[in-house]
Amino acid sequence: LMAFCYATRGSVSSYGRTAIHNAAVGGTAGSYHLQWLAADVVYDAPLVKAEKDRIAKRFGLEVIEESDHDHVEPMS
Repeated sequence: LMAFCYATRGSVSSYGRTAIHNAAVGGTAGSYHLQWLAADVVYDAPLVKAEKDRIAKRFGLEVIEESDHDHVEPMS
């Protein structure tokens, strides 16, 4: 995750969560945030999805674009 953020000039806005906090922010019951394996990332400058995907793949990650951030988790 650190290498992905370094390569994309991204910052983590949310990482590990308790079940209570996860529910409060609308996370799913099986969210990787509960296992500290997912993070929400924002960027200094916009990147196109294909570029984010290419970088994430190098680190075994996948990017799920959400409204105001990207959710980054291990590849499934």
